[in-house]
Amino acid sequence: MDTSTTRFIRIFEALKTEINKAARAEDSERLELDRAAKATGVVYRNLQRLRYIRDIRNLLQHPQHKSTQPAVSITESFLAEVEDLLNQLQNPPRAGTLGVPRGQLSVASPDDKIGDLAGKILRDGFSHLPILDEDDRVIGVFNEAAVFAHLWAEDITLIGRDMTVSELMESCRLGANHTETFDFVAPRTPQENIAKMFSTVRNNKTRVGAVFVTASGNRHEPLQRMITPWDVLAKFRHS
Repeated sequence: MDTSTTRFIRIFEALKTEINKAARAEDSERLELDRAAKATGVVYRNLQRLRYIRDIRNLLQHPQHKSTQPAVSITESFLAEVEDLLNQLQNPPRAGTLGVPRGQLSVASPDDKIGDLAGKILRDGFSHLPILDEDDRVIGVFNEAAVFAHLWAEDITLIGRDMTVSELMESCRLGANHTETFDFVAPRTPQENIAKMFSTVRNNKTRVGAVFVTASGNRHEPLQRMITPWDVLAKFRHS
């Protein structure tokens, strides 16, 4: 075997180890793709590619032709694809690498004027602005849903641009009765878990609007990152 083929066989064996581990079939001699696809999104999204890789490996190790020349030639670009899949299985994306870090995040405080925040949302395209206290802890979220909830809280309610977030805080607080809720996770939380949070409907009407990352996933700790559904979908689209 040439060098590229030898490398491919070695990478395939590492792939098999990770896939069968995900399938909880470490002792299986077969590549347990179907079982692993039910447990791991990386395998599920790349199932056809992985079957193709398996077939190439079988052609190389169990040739059916009489010629002494190989029927299949492994290129460097193909090797890079296989190595990328292996890396995704060995080092799955986690919360600590997703979304926007605190230093780059647009946030709000109870003293901010809602007119300024509304302008920021319209201008920059934000959907959620986390409201932080003086210790950088998330105490609420300013978004369109909070404004509408405030408007409907009373029969007659006026909202002015000079009102502060603190005056709307009851509608902005975490756990307010909106169609969105918000979760907290630790940096090591797998992307797969976060994707499930975003795809699950709660109480027949409520979805997770954003996920906040703190040191141990406790809501009373300083904010490290914010993850939106778009951040997870973008990662998935390039997997």
